[in-house]
Amino acid sequence: MGAYDGHIGAREGSVLLFTVLGSMLFLQYPQYLVSVGGPAAWQAALLVALFGLVLALPIVALGYRFPGRGLAEISREVAGSVFGPLLTLAVSAWIAVAALVTLRNFTETFVITIVPDTPPSVLIISGSLLSVYAAYRGVEAVARTALALLPVIAAGGLLVLIFSLPRVDTTLLFPIWGFGFDRTLMGSLYYASTAAEVIVLLAVGHAFRDGRSLQHSSLRGILLFGLAAAATVAVLVGIAGAPLARQEPFPLYFLARLVYLGRFLQRTEALIVMFWILAALIRLSALMSATAISLAGALRLPDYRPLLFPLATILSALSLLPKDYVAVLRLDREWMRTLGFAVLAVPLLLWLLAVVRGKAAAPSGEAAGHAS
Repeated sequence: MGAYDGHIGAREGSVLLFTVLGSMLFLQYPQYLVSVGGPAAWQAALLVALFGLVLALPIVALGYRFPGRGLAEISREVAGSVFGPLLTLAVSAWIAVAALVTLRNFTETFVITIVPDTPPSVLIISGSLLSVYAAYRGVEAVARTALALLPVIAAGGLLVLIFSLPRVDTTLLFPIWGFGFDRTLMGSLYYASTAAEVIVLLAVGHAFRDGRSLQHSSLRGILLFGLAAAATVAVLVGIAGAPLARQEPFPLYFLARLVYLGRFLQRTEALIVMFWILAALIRLSALMSATAISLAGALRLPDYRPLLFPLATILSALSLLPKDYVAVLRLDREWMRTLGFAVLAVPLLLWLLAVVRGKAAAPSGEAAGHAS
C-alpha cells in the first residue's frame, strides 16, 4: 500500500517536513516570534530551531532504532498492548487538532484576502476533499508532491523577501536580544514545541527507506524552517517595525503588497496566497495521513484509508466551532504550543523504555546493528 512501501528518502522527507512547518510562515508564526523577540525576532527564530533540534532527538532516535516502523507499532511493542495504543491515540488527537487549525486557517486566509463573500463551509469542504484525495494516494505521493512544488512555493516567498530588501531599515533590528535576553530565550523555548510536528514523520515511519532517512529528514527540515523563519521575520521587522509586525496576521501577504514589479507582474499578494494554499494543502494532507495511519495502527485496522473520509468530516465540522479567527489563533498559540511539549514527551518516554527493555528492530535487508 502506498503509505507503507518505504520509498521516502531523506530529500523527500526533508521537503515534506519543511513544507509542513514552513506553511506557518504565511500565517501567525512570525507574530509569535516578534512577540517574544521584538526587534530580535530573527534571533528568536534561530533559537527556536536550535531548541527544536534538541527536542526532536527522541523522535529521531526512535525512528533510527525502529526503522520501517510507525508510531503505532513502536508504541505497542515498547509500551505494551494497552498503554501503547493509548499513547498513540493521544498523539493522534493532537495531530488531528493541528489539522483542524490548518483547515480553519486555510479558510480564513481565503476569505479575508481573496473571496470575502464565499461561505466558509464551501472552502472547508473543498480543502478537506482535496486533502483526503491526496492522503488516499499515500503519504509517499504527498511527499513527492511537496518535492515537486517546493521550487514554486519557495521561489515565491524568496522573491517577495528579496524585492522587499530595499525597504528594510536595519536600525529596526536592534537592540540585540530585543526585549531582553531572558524573555527572548524563554519565549523561544516555549515556541520550540513546534518541533512536536516532527512526530508526523514518525507516525508514517513505514514510508521511509530506513532509519537514516527519517533522521536526516527531521533534522534538515527543522534547520531549513529555522533559517526561513529568521529571514522572514528579519525582513518583516526591518520594514514594519516590531509593534506593527506583532499585529500583522499575514506577514508575507503584507510584504507582497509592498512589492511593485511594474507591468511585468502585478497583484503579487494574490500569488502569495496561492502559494500558501498549495503549502497548506500539503500540510493538511500530511496531517490527515499521519492521524489516520496512527489511528489505524492503534485500533489494529488493516488499512487507514477507510478512516480518511470520516476523519475529514469530523474535522470539517469541528473547524467551524471557533467563533472567529482570533479564537483560532488562541487555540494554536495557547493550547497547541503548550500541549506540544506533552506530545514531545511521548517519544522520549518510548525511547527510554526501549533502552531499558532492550527493544529494537530492523527491517529485512538492514543490519540489526543499525537499529541498536
